[in-house]
Amino acid sequence: MKRKIVLLIVLALVLTGGLGLSGLSFQNAFAATTFQKVNFVTGVVTADTLNVRQGPSTKFPIVCVLKKGQTVNVFGKLGDWYAVYEPASGCVGAVSSKYIKQQGTTTGTTTAKKPTKTSAPKAPAATPVKVSPAPTTAAKPGSTAQATSTPVAGLNADEQRTLELINKERTKAGLEPLKIDAELQKVARLKAQDMVEKNYFSHQSPTYGSPFDMMRQFDINFRTAGENIAGNRTVEGAVQAWMNSEGHRKNILNANFNYTGIGVVESPQYGKMFVQMFIGK
Repeated sequence: MKRKIVLLIVLALVLTGGLGLSGLSFQNAFAATTFQKVNFVTGVVTADTLNVRQGPSTKFPIVCVLKKGQTVNVFGKLGDWYAVYEPASGCVGAVSSKYIKQQGTTTGTTTAKKPTKTSAPKAPAATPVKVSPAPTTAAKPGSTAQATSTPVAGLNADEQRTLELINKERTKAGLEPLKIDAELQKVARLKAQDMVEKNYFSHQSPTYGSPFDMMRQFDINFRTAGENIAGNRTVEGAVQAWMNSEGHRKNILNANFNYTGIGVVESPQYGKMFVQMFIGK
């Protein structure tokens, strides 16, 4: 159970985004702030609306918005902010401690409730950003990466190009390329198709739940994981938009990730829908 809690705190769906979403990583976002352990508590929102952010400051992007009376699981304190998890939507982030009233504690380890897939809030569609190619993430040291100059079986042309651009940036940063995980590749493509068919743009899927829930449903094993999503007319534009976003860029350049899956499908709204999932084994 402790492992699940750690994964939630280390997240980068890292959720990094809509996090851009793009990308969220507690491990990186909170690096400059001391993370204080607290007893596992249940808290209730006291403000009419409460912004959940990617990091412990109003300078960080908003991940989701909570309403008065909603309950959250509190994992720790970062200065004057709490690291929280909202079970119904699967939202993870930081909130001001001023607006959370603790409602008792539990002892031992606690398993976070599985997000209810049907109640996930629908994120507003993002406007595609037109830009040029971009950098990438840090692979796990010591891993032998699959060459990306040679086409990888199972990838379409856009997915292959996305992998090449991501790994080009990783190489420039002195990192090893990400390797394609065949099963994760299938999951990423399913997520991209789901967003197009269900007409939403969010890390939280009404069909599969959070990226981490979805990975587990398809028996993907990981120690840490993350997800970046984008809507753009070109591969270059999507990758550049990720690289121009701190949260997404941290996912791409995360040294704990060594495998990836990339889904790119046609979208009537954006031109193309992009999903890149990252895992560290």
